Amino acid sequence: MPESSSNDDFPRAFEAAFARLQVVVEEAYVSQAEWPDQVAAAIRAAFEFAASDPDAADLLTNKALASGSDGVARYQRLLGYSAGLLSPGRQHSRDGALLPGIIEQSVAGGIIMLVAQRVDQGRASELPELVPDAIQFALTPYLGVEWARRVAAVR
Repeated sequence: MPESSSNDDFPRAFEAAFARLQVVVEEAYVSQAEWPDQVAAAIRAAFEFAASDPDAADLLTNKALASGSDGVARYQRLLGYSAGLLSPGRQHSRDGALLPGIIEQSVAGGIIMLVAQRVDQGRASELPELVPDAIQFALTPYLGVEWARRVAAVR
């Protein structure tokens, strides 16, 4: 029987890393009572996860995108999962119904690409320092600049 290639290992490795990330993020998310604080906690947990396990973060981002259609489909699941954490923000916005339909995917994608870039450059250890900016970026479309800045400044 031929040895499996690393491409054969990708689906299993991605699923394991994604499951670990989901546990960390969901535990952080549900630890807070209010949606803005839930998002802040989830971002903090995700960035700490990426900083402490850059190989897993690289697998979920850069390697997924480089792994053909299967990898892109798995990356899209990560993106959809992340965007789903943001979608309740429409209820917190006076103009939630007016926000573009792609706002959650766009914001989540920007944050994921920030992680991917830092990991790819060997700078994953910088991610915890970027948490306040990422929180403000994620919350501003829903809460406005001042409220998002206040949430980002906590902790």
